[in-house]
Amino acid sequence: MHMKFAFIATTAAMLAGCQLNYQVTMTPDHGTIHRETTVSSEIEPLEIAELTETFGAPDRSDEPGNATNAKTLLTFHSTESDETWPDGFGGRGSWQVIDTPIGTARCFLECLGGDAHIADDLLALQDGIDAVSLLIRRELKTSLQGERILPKLLNIIDQRIAPDAKDLAVMGWALLFAYEMLPPEAAEGGIMTEYFQQRLQEAAAAFLWQRDWLTANEASMLALGEIELDDDLATMIIARSLDVNIRGEWKPTSEYIETLLRNVFPEDFDSQLVATFTEAVGEHSRLAVAWAATTAIMTKREVEVRMKSASEPAITNGTWDSSKGVITWTLETAPLAVGVTTPPLCWSAIWAKPNATAQDSILGHVGITGAQLAGFCVAWNDAMPEAKERVREILNSFAKVRHGTDIEADSADLLAECRAALGFPLR
Repeated sequence: MHMKFAFIATTAAMLAGCQLNYQVTMTPDHGTIHRETTVSSEIEPLEIAELTETFGAPDRSDEPGNATNAKTLLTFHSTESDETWPDGFGGRGSWQVIDTPIGTARCFLECLGGDAHIADDLLALQDGIDAVSLLIRRELKTSLQGERILPKLLNIIDQRIAPDAKDLAVMGWALLFAYEMLPPEAAEGGIMTEYFQQRLQEAAAAFLWQRDWLTANEASMLALGEIELDDDLATMIIARSLDVNIRGEWKPTSEYIETLLRNVFPEDFDSQLVATFTEAVGEHSRLAVAWAATTAIMTKREVEVRMKSASEPAITNGTWDSSKGVITWTLETAPLAVGVTTPPLCWSAIWAKPNATAQDSILGHVGITGAQLAGFCVAWNDAMPEAKERVREILNSFAKVRHGTDIEADSADLLAECRAALGFPLR
């Protein structure tokens, strides 16, 4: 439900479109990884505070472009040498170099949102909505004192808008989660997107009719896609909620009310709303950032994480560009909001370099490479000492059998025995 009189104060901020960029460039150097995080200075203050707490004060520079509208960029530097480290986005990163008897793996992992406390955040969301409602009521009472529509407005906010907004916020959170689970190709069109949009219209129709914002006929037509929840329908909803007689020339009265409300709130009221919500949700920084990012519907957030590499990874869920020697991951929401507005995510890559001398001795050829070697190295790293000793015995037995011969052992047989010894589901 999008009630114009509830959100009229934030419309200007929501429609003030701009693009906020987050760019992370990582350069591995043996056991360390150098990380450069550059963000637009216009991102949420809570995001900047999180980055500053993690990495220290940033360098400042002007964004390339026209000098008259150039924006400030903040760049944070760090060198990670531990197995795990905070990434400045509320997430955790890991960089490991794993040496084994048959090869070496370099493993990168970064996860966001896995430690978000959704239940607590949803409860805090209700407190934030209450605080915003009180602020709106206070502003209306101050600016519209003596206006005949004021009692009706206050009653609607208390009895209908605030309670419905709380339910809608939870439903909206669930819908955002569901939509983010669609693959990129589905989000750009096709049967899955069409189905999602249809279900969304049906959900809106049910919500608005059963809460008496729409008539049965309007809800039916909305559910069937024959009408849209546009300005005209929203205006009619406003008129009915304020008991405006919608027979005859009702639009001028409704437009007068809209104009009246539009002039109620000061220019910086959107900032007041954000500050009020942020204070109300307290320590729930992810929720505050998620709310700010979601309400600024015309502001795009583009996150690009790049890992430089001289060689192609054996396994990755990023995009490898051989011409640039870079793996790239992307995201289109504030990283600190992941886990609240989108499901938790992982960026990962593993490089595997076989020990050619050892494998030639054991197998008579280099037969364990790529993803298989990566899996072996990860399993080896997590294994108990006795399991590693058993694997060494297996490797020695293979080498002993073929010593002095031209026999080439089957790498699949070797991996099967190592899998059983390590107790890890190797491919």
